[in-house]
Amino acid sequence: MLLERLKRILGPTFFSFLIWGLIFFAFVEFYLFIFSSRRIAIQDYLQPPYKENIRDVNVGNRTEKWDNHSIANELYHKVRIHCLLHLTNDRERLKAKHILKTWGTRCNRMHISDVSNVNKAYRRIARTQYEDLDWLLHVHVDSYVIMENLRYKLASYRPERMIYFSAYHAAYPYAHVSLKNTTDYIFSRSALQEMLRVSNDDYLANMEQGPNEQLFPFQVPAEILPFTLRCYFWNWPLIYRAVYSGQGFDSSMKMPIILPYVDVNQIYVLEFMLYHLRPYGHVNGMPALPAGSVMQQPALPVNDKVKTRLYREVRILCMVFSYPHKYEQVVRTIRKTWARHCNKLIVFSTQTPKQRGFEEAYTIALNVTEDYKHLWGKTKAAFRHVYTHHLDEADWFYKVDDDTYAILENMRFMLFDHDADEPIYFGCNFQAEHRGPTYMSGGAGYVLSREAVRRLVENGIYKNRCNPNSIGTEDYEMGVCLHNLNVTAGDSRDKFRRYRFLPVGLPKMLVPGIIDKQYWLYYYVYFVFKEGIECCSSYIIAIHYVVYYQMYIFEYFLYQMRPYGIILGHEPLANRRLNGI
Repeated sequence: MLLERLKRILGPTFFSFLIWGLIFFAFVEFYLFIFSSRRIAIQDYLQPPYKENIRDVNVGNRTEKWDNHSIANELYHKVRIHCLLHLTNDRERLKAKHILKTWGTRCNRMHISDVSNVNKAYRRIARTQYEDLDWLLHVHVDSYVIMENLRYKLASYRPERMIYFSAYHAAYPYAHVSLKNTTDYIFSRSALQEMLRVSNDDYLANMEQGPNEQLFPFQVPAEILPFTLRCYFWNWPLIYRAVYSGQGFDSSMKMPIILPYVDVNQIYVLEFMLYHLRPYGHVNGMPALPAGSVMQQPALPVNDKVKTRLYREVRILCMVFSYPHKYEQVVRTIRKTWARHCNKLIVFSTQTPKQRGFEEAYTIALNVTEDYKHLWGKTKAAFRHVYTHHLDEADWFYKVDDDTYAILENMRFMLFDHDADEPIYFGCNFQAEHRGPTYMSGGAGYVLSREAVRRLVENGIYKNRCNPNSIGTEDYEMGVCLHNLNVTAGDSRDKFRRYRFLPVGLPKMLVPGIIDKQYWLYYYVYFVFKEGIECCSSYIIAIHYVVYYQMYIFEYFLYQMRPYGIILGHEPLANRRLNGI
């Protein structure tokens, strides 16, 4: 009735204009709402919170016999840290078992408490352990602690100084861990004694508070984290500090001590990355202990002598396949991280980037259809280009997708014993339903010798001995083609039969129970992989399904930051061509 009266008053033309105007403004309001913090808050509220699946698993452990722990061991005895896990529910009790198997083993002593008031636990430790500790670390079970870095930080503080450090970690429904705010604390021995002297719980008022940057306090607006990445909430505080605060991932970033919001799977991934995974030939350096520390320790420089020589001896051209819509984010990240270690990088897409800042990423726009089912055609076109223009610029040619992180030093270590004129290629060995020729999984990428590339293009593509169509399962078609050209499918596992090319993410290989025997991987892998830590080599070459921002974390932990006091060692080269090293 009201609309009819308005229509008579305004006239049909003006009325139609008014209606369309209202629709337009409603659309604009809806568009603004979609990208607003209010919409994100509602979406967070409506979706079910992430519930961590905590189970009892046995990942195992192993000793890296070439490493030097002497400095870390000395600090272990001079900076005595007792750790306290205060548990309030069954979930925390289950998770504490995993801490006791991992970073908790590097505490001088671990205390488990389930008293209702944590201050009672503080006072009991102060009364009974005063002579045995210098510091008390009270940390929530959702935090991972690099104990060697904590000792480095505390080495210049005296336990007689009444000081504490703390870090507040706000709860986020998408953080993959508990849904409560937590605070981690570090108390000196003198601070613990103050708790005995003060009858109430206001003991912090009389203590000095130390800097907490390395403990990664985190309380930011929820909308800071892109919603599309929240299922990959992995070390986000470290990412936020480096990316949003402009600090970057380099040696100037202070060594992290506490990494919050860590689920069970990530505990074991961090343990593996920090204490086992390493780039071959890279011997990490170490900053000096500050003046006045419990012991004197000068700075130790990085030793990249072997790494540098291998870079010259084993030249690798990296062929990264990407898509135009992912170029700005993903390719920029790859260029700044693992691709820096290639001798040459070529990005293959169907468009060249128009954005500024990509001058260093040599990009070839291939005249092919850009979708997954035409990936075989794209692969053939890329190798034709490399054969025509770059065959003499490298010894080996690594084809890889843009969701893989590669460690080129480890690839050179594997390839060093082979000749580029040998018809061979390496990757993760697959076999379709355990029948037919083996081939290499496309996910982790595969690396061809110069002779293999020559045969592929001259005898396979040009003479139509490979599938001449553009449609086809790329990795399988490549394997069949190279098999027909008498190119050997090499075994890329290390001498302990551990995988170096991972066709899935590291957690699925490392942590038993994430995947079962019905998972697709078991139908394709040619070599059975072991469960737990023996799945994977300390010299992993490639890891598939790595989100682009996680590549910064990998790069930082591998090349910039190692637990303080541990000097990485390496097994010797089997081939003695590098005389004098």
